[in-house]
Amino acid sequence: MTLRFGVLGCGLIAYWTHLRLIPRLRHARLIAAADPDPHARERARQLTGLDIFEDPAVLLARPDIDAVVISAPSHLHASLAIAAAQAGKHIYLEKPVAIDRPSLHALEAAVRAAGVRFATGFNRRHHPLFLQARHLLHSGAIGPVRSVFSSFCEPASALPLWKQQRSTGGGVLLDLGSHHTDLLRWFLNAEVTHSECRLASLANEHDEAWLQLRFSNGAASASFFSFRTAQTDFFEFLGESGTLRVDRHRATLTPGSFSPSLIAWRTLRRIRSTYDPSYQSALQAFVDDQPGATLEDGARSLEILLSAEASCASS
Repeated sequence: MTLRFGVLGCGLIAYWTHLRLIPRLRHARLIAAADPDPHARERARQLTGLDIFEDPAVLLARPDIDAVVISAPSHLHASLAIAAAQAGKHIYLEKPVAIDRPSLHALEAAVRAAGVRFATGFNRRHHPLFLQARHLLHSGAIGPVRSVFSSFCEPASALPLWKQQRSTGGGVLLDLGSHHTDLLRWFLNAEVTHSECRLASLANEHDEAWLQLRFSNGAASASFFSFRTAQTDFFEFLGESGTLRVDRHRATLTPGSFSPSLIAWRTLRRIRSTYDPSYQSALQAFVDDQPGATLEDGARSLEILLSAEASCASS
């Protein structure tokens, strides 16, 4: 059975990723998209040759669409996903799933009532480098993990307006930190029992953050996120019998064995340095109804960050 898609939000992530990848998926077809920005609509129309609507309600009312990918600004994620659930559409929602608890709880209730398929866009779970690292950690290659250091930084000279303000879902915790909070739970197979952070606003609100977590298995992590420093995305795990460093930009796993998919990714990166198969793999898993990041995973990540922000506000 073919899953027929609409895309809500035609910004950069949709233009470079979702609108290009959905037609390549097995048993999937891209039908239409929607965005209130006329420039984004025209760019998407030129790319796809499909109907691009201004009003998402028009897309959601179409009976020839089974599922939606939501890649709008973060403060619109929950409301668009609720509307999609009420329209009976399956949902692939980019992170964060919401920006506050009331909208998160409304989203959870709507999805539960509709009974639709839901995936949170934590595509890094499908990255061959991180998959191999998780395999090594779970096989006991470095023994029980006691501590983790991580950093995810994306330098940005000009952020879109919504990313500059926390009230519209901006800031590095929601934008970058949400990935690492999810991956740390996934890597360690443990839940966060305590979170705290320190925030800085240099050029824009919350454009740097330091996050500390404690986990149910006794491990602890310290992470740094920034829009102001050089590009990084790494984890360093300190275990009782060894260490493991995972660096996405350097394409390194030290020490570690290399799976066929990891070798293929490293090879293709020599041709195209930005090649990242995780987006397509995550979308394909959604189409195939295979395990991936759930709404609960998206909710857990958000709760960690909201608790950390609360600790920062009260300190």
